[in-house]
Amino acid sequence: METKDAAVRKRVRWPQAFLRVRSWIRYGLGLRAKLVVLVLVISVLVVGALYWFASASLRTSIAAIYEQRARSVAAVISKSIQEKEYILYYSDELDADIDRLLDRYESVVGITVIGVSARGFLAVASTDPTRIGVLATEEEQDRFEALRGVEVGRVRLGGTSCLRAHHPIFSGPDLLGVVVVDMSLAEQARFVSTLSWQFGVAAIVGFLLLGGLLYLVLLAIVTRPVGRLAEAIGSVAERQYDVEVPAKFRRIPGTPLRDEIGQLIDGFNLMTKVIHSHEQELLKLVVLDELTGAYTLDHLKADLHRELNKTRRYGHATSLLLIDLKGLESRTDEERDHVLVRTASFLVGNLRNVDVLFRVGDLRFVSLLPQTPPDGAGVAAERLRSLVPDVTALFEFPFEVTISHVGWGEDGAPGIDEVIAQVVGPPGELGG
Repeated sequence: METKDAAVRKRVRWPQAFLRVRSWIRYGLGLRAKLVVLVLVISVLVVGALYWFASASLRTSIAAIYEQRARSVAAVISKSIQEKEYILYYSDELDADIDRLLDRYESVVGITVIGVSARGFLAVASTDPTRIGVLATEEEQDRFEALRGVEVGRVRLGGTSCLRAHHPIFSGPDLLGVVVVDMSLAEQARFVSTLSWQFGVAAIVGFLLLGGLLYLVLLAIVTRPVGRLAEAIGSVAERQYDVEVPAKFRRIPGTPLRDEIGQLIDGFNLMTKVIHSHEQELLKLVVLDELTGAYTLDHLKADLHRELNKTRRYGHATSLLLIDLKGLESRTDEERDHVLVRTASFLVGNLRNVDVLFRVGDLRFVSLLPQTPPDGAGVAAERLRSLVPDVTALFEFPFEVTISHVGWGEDGAPGIDEVIAQVVGPPGELGG
């Protein structure tokens, strides 16, 4: 059976560029930008599907209309010719009739009259002089003999698409001949092109209207409330608890609250008040640092004393992370305080729940890692170092966040005073 590590090694390793792009799309784009893209995609799909369906239906309907028109024209021409008695004769009168029919129907580009002779089907008159007197091929003869009604199909004449109608001429049960009518589809193409442009303009207008409506709805329902929540959460992360996310509309008492965003806003406002209340009580006990919300050095001494006793007595490993902020000497007090608050939030968010954070100096934090050997502390320190850009990228001025570690295991641990001296000493004294 494969081990878990072997299974992990077999996972697909995505290129670093792809991972960066995916990370930027997921975290680098605001909710509004993501909703705009979503709205555009939905609008394009919906309007595109409607446009395709309407365009396909339009082309099918127009094609059916022109095929019916070809049948009608062929029937009229056949009737006009059939009423004469020159069907099987070369006649100037037949040629004159064909010319008149061409003038009457502008879309007709060719007429050929084929009669039945002793040799078979023979072209007796045509707008194409080269076809007159030409005997039909065997394939054409078989097709003409099988005709029982008008047949319409598409052909290409000189690179132009046309409709060709074959109309049989009967005298009782006997087939006397066939009239072949070629109709140009240029008018149909112009008609379809014009309607396609009109449909295209309508589709663009529909896309803009649908997209704009969806965007406004999502903006009112999702983007603005979530944006207010994100802004308020950022303020709370900087320990500003006098924020409250207002509801857009006042809820009438007794109305059930089923809206998830409304529940989120109410829960956030309540949570902020509870956190502020609890923190005020802890501050009275001088347990928390007033600026960052981290525990104080005195609290570290008490917790560290307990953990080091466990290490010496039971061999339980104990480790420390020492986090120093450098490069802030020339910054203002307000800028330093801002960096301290954001760094404390970053550390709390990326440490384990059991790892406690303490502020032990002006620009120094310590995290106590209970039951963690030195190697594990090294892994934790390296992971935090890889995430440091999440903090430094928040500020326009440069500064450093250095992270070192030290730990004790079965070999025992030094005294509390020695460790505290290392913790509050100059940067660089802690090993790791």
